[in-house]
Amino acid sequence: MDFVCVCVRIPKCGSTSLAGSLKRAFAGRRIFYLPHTLNLEGSFSVFQHLRFCRTQATHLLSHYRTANLAKACQAIEAAARNGDLISGGHIDFESVRRNIRRPVKIITLLRDPVERCRSEYEYCRRAHFRKSYLSRFDAPLKHQMAARYDFHGYVDFLLDHADAYGNLAARFIGWDGAADLDEFFARHVFHSGVLERSAEFARGLAGKTGTRLSFPHDNGGARARGKITRDERAGIEKLYPRDFELYEWKLADLASRPGHDFRSREYAMRHGAEY
Repeated sequence: MDFVCVCVRIPKCGSTSLAGSLKRAFAGRRIFYLPHTLNLEGSFSVFQHLRFCRTQATHLLSHYRTANLAKACQAIEAAARNGDLISGGHIDFESVRRNIRRPVKIITLLRDPVERCRSEYEYCRRAHFRKSYLSRFDAPLKHQMAARYDFHGYVDFLLDHADAYGNLAARFIGWDGAADLDEFFARHVFHSGVLERSAEFARGLAGKTGTRLSFPHDNGGARARGKITRDERAGIEKLYPRDFELYEWKLADLASRPGHDFRSREYAMRHGAEY
């Protein structure tokens, strides 16, 4: 590898399992830590902005003795060798590429945006109610809204603030919707897959890194509970148009490979195909 890899952990896409798998795949190489990089809720209030900055600064100080993300990235740039890995929090690719002036490439997993959104709702709701009453005042807005609303209301909240929450996967990998996806993946992605076929993802990564690797599980958080209504699905499609395009592109990419007959149940349901 003539580049440094970046683990882009898209929320609720099996990201914990992804990070664990990469830790084994990159054993013997240096793994550099970065915390969350996208301040999705900072525009809502000064409190939410400071909350994000406080958490990011705390993690940066513990690893690099600086609270400045750019300076931490400079330290990584100076120390990293080709074939090393940047991992840790939910890192977006653009933040790394903007602050590290050397070749970097993505390792990531995508997921059906409908399932991802419902899983996120269940996760945020559980996380909120597990906190003490006082701690809930310091919770992310998503957690507060998931606790307040049913799933339909949660999707409506996200849609009302689509500038902050929309096209989540596309934002994390840095795809603007205009660049040709074949060219984008060829230039910027070392390895990718979909959560629904995590074993296939692990086999491909093992082949590229020369390691024995397995993916521990593929649940990516809670499964959807109950049937998602037509209105809910329409809202999710409106919220994540680029994410759906990414996911469908990746399904087609997997299906086009020799010896691969890829067709997820979700794909079949949406396209009226036989599974």
